[in-house]
Amino acid sequence: MTHKTVFIALITILVFSCGDHSTGMRFSSWQSSPTEERLVRESLDAFSKVHEDVIYKYQPIPGNYTEKLQLMLGTGKSPDLFWLKGDTSPAYMSFDVLYPLDSLLEATPNFDIDDFFPIFKDAFKYNDSYYGFGKDFNAYVLFYNTEMLEEAGISAPPKNWEELRSYAKILTKDRDNDGKIDQYGFVVEASMDMVMPFAFQNKAEILSDQNEIKIGEAPFIEAVEFYTSLYKDGMATIPSDVGAGWNGDVFGRQQVAMAISGSWMIPYLKESYPDLKYNVTELPQGKVKGTVAFTNAYVMPKDTKYLSDAWKMFSYLAGKDGMRLWTSSGIALPTRKSVALENGFYQDSIYSVFLNSVAYAKLYQIPMQERWYDESQAAMQAIFYKGEAPKDVLTKLAKRLEKYKLKP
Repeated sequence: MTHKTVFIALITILVFSCGDHSTGMRFSSWQSSPTEERLVRESLDAFSKVHEDVIYKYQPIPGNYTEKLQLMLGTGKSPDLFWLKGDTSPAYMSFDVLYPLDSLLEATPNFDIDDFFPIFKDAFKYNDSYYGFGKDFNAYVLFYNTEMLEEAGISAPPKNWEELRSYAKILTKDRDNDGKIDQYGFVVEASMDMVMPFAFQNKAEILSDQNEIKIGEAPFIEAVEFYTSLYKDGMATIPSDVGAGWNGDVFGRQQVAMAISGSWMIPYLKESYPDLKYNVTELPQGKVKGTVAFTNAYVMPKDTKYLSDAWKMFSYLAGKDGMRLWTSSGIALPTRKSVALENGFYQDSIYSVFLNSVAYAKLYQIPMQERWYDESQAAMQAIFYKGEAPKDVLTKLAKRLEKYKLKP
C-alpha cells in the first residue's frame, strides 16, 4: 500500500467517523399538495441564504408518512429534523424518542416562545419539557353559500345548534322537482375530528385531565346524537352519497349550502370553483363556543448527530422569518401572534374568522396511542353506515380505549 493510498484511507475514515458532513443533516416532511411542496422548497432556499454554512438534504416522505417515520425512529435512521403530526405527538413525546429543546431555547432567547398563541405555545410540551413548536395551524369554521342563504330568505348564517338544524332543513331542496333532493343544507362526515367541535360545545371531552375516558358519557353522546341526526333526518348528506370524495367538493359543486372545514378549502375553492359565492363564520355554538385547532410540529430525534445544524433550521423555520414566508399564501395560518399581524390575517374578512376562533379552540391532540383513532373511526362508521345507536357504540368504545391511554 502506497503512502498516498494510506492517506486517502485515513481521510475516508475521518470523514465517516464525523458523520459524513459532506451529506449533512436531513430534513423530512410529508407532501399533501404541489403548493405545499413549493412552499417547503422556497422556505429552505430562504434558510440557505441566511445559513450558508449548513449542509442539508431535503428528503420528503411520500405516502404512509407515520409508518415510515416510526420505522426510521425505531432503527435510528430518522431525519435530523422532521414534521410531526399534532394528533399523534403525545405518544412520541412519551416514548422518549424526541430531543428536548429546553437548553436550546435558553441559548436562543430571540426564538421568543411567548410570541406563540397560548394554545400553541405548550402544544408540544411534555413533563415540563418542550419537544417542538407548531409550524402553522388550522381550525374548523363554517363555510356557507351566500346565494343559497339569500335565496332561502336567511339573512345571516346560523349562530347556534337550533339555527343550524333549522337552516339546514330549509336549505334542503328538490330544485328540479324530480322527487329527489339535489341540494342539502349541510354535509357531515363519519369522522371523529368532525364530531369533536360539537362535543367541545357540549362541554364534553374524550379524555379528562385526570386521564379518565369520558367519550361514553352523556355530554359526548348528546353531541354525536345531534351531529348524526342531521344526516338521519335528511337535511345533511355524506360526500360519498352524492359521488364526492370530501366535503370541499360537495360544497364547491353547490350540492350543499353549509360545510365545516379548515382554511385548506380556500385555495381549493379558488382553483376548482372560482365563481362560487361563499363566506365563512365561526361555528354555531352549543352550550358554549367551541372548535378544533390543528397544528403540526417541527421536532428533532433524540439521537440526531447534527444537533447544531438541525436547531438552526428548526429555529429559522419555526421562527418569525420562516413562518412569515411559510404562511404568506394562506394555505395555513401562523401559530405566532406577530406573524398573524404582519401577514395581515386579522384584516382579512375570511382569515380573521380562523384567528378569532383560536381564543376558544381546543387542540386536536389526544394523549393516547395512535390506535385510538382507528378505533374511533370504526365507531363513527358503525353509527353512520350500520345505523347503530351512538350511546351503545360510544359506551363500548370507551371500554376499548382504556388500553390505549398513555402512562402519566
